[in-house]
Amino acid sequence: MTPQKLLFIVNPKSGNNDKSKLERTIAKACDKNKKEYTLFYTTGENDLDKIKKEQDLYQADTLVACGGDGTVNLVAELLLNSEIQLGIIPLGSANGLAYELKIEEDIESSLELIFRGKTISMDVIKINDQHICLHLSDLGFNAKMIRDFEEGGERGMLAYARSFFSSLMDKTTSEFTVEFKGEKKDIKADMIVMANASSYGTGAVINPGSKLDDGSFELVVFKPIPIRDLLSLTLESFLGDIKNSPYVEIFRVEKVNIHCKEEELLQVDGELKGEKQEINAEILKGALKVIS
Repeated sequence: MTPQKLLFIVNPKSGNNDKSKLERTIAKACDKNKKEYTLFYTTGENDLDKIKKEQDLYQADTLVACGGDGTVNLVAELLLNSEIQLGIIPLGSANGLAYELKIEEDIESSLELIFRGKTISMDVIKINDQHICLHLSDLGFNAKMIRDFEEGGERGMLAYARSFFSSLMDKTTSEFTVEFKGEKKDIKADMIVMANASSYGTGAVINPGSKLDDGSFELVVFKPIPIRDLLSLTLESFLGDIKNSPYVEIFRVEKVNIHCKEEELLQVDGELKGEKQEINAEILKGALKVIS
């Protein structure tokens, strides 16, 4: 469906704090394509309710998330199982879902895609009946790295790299019990990923061959990895060859229960959700219409 009436949800803290270029570019593109639009800025306080009220009044056929993965996730939550489309203008530090959908970070290009692209019905992972995951969620190493990144206060890929190497120094192995398809497995892992997509926004591929609309997700288990082998595993991930690693095991599932022996930090689409001991996740097939 070609967008006719658009509501742009802008996170003012994503990317460059000066959003005047974004505003000008949106105005120019909508004028050129003869589209009706309005802008809404998030504040970090009751954003979901405020966006819902704005949409109830405005009745847009397309909501465009202008920000990082957290902003995309926030907007998507309103659109589940509806005919309203999600568009994305990626402005975050690591734009995971946009990367997966091959949406360029250039504002003009992403706007052109919104007006000319196709709409797919993608799957969504529901976690603990509280959170939705469009992209990747995990327990363990990466969640701790995100915590370090946020506490560091810096932004950008260089800051991500610093957090990565800092987190390596504190890498720990945890114990889990996972249950799916009637089977129960006791495992030790440095990280467990619930993957709806194939790669992180950095380009690291952890779930090769994954599709956003295949009706399932993957449980990617990173077994205890000696520090000496981490470099080769990292290289394999950027080459898309991680399936051959003896430290990685991938299970395709539609539903899973994960019990953590001790509470583990959970991240969902780049946002920390606190420490959890029990995770219940299931796929919601074709629940979100997104322009790609």
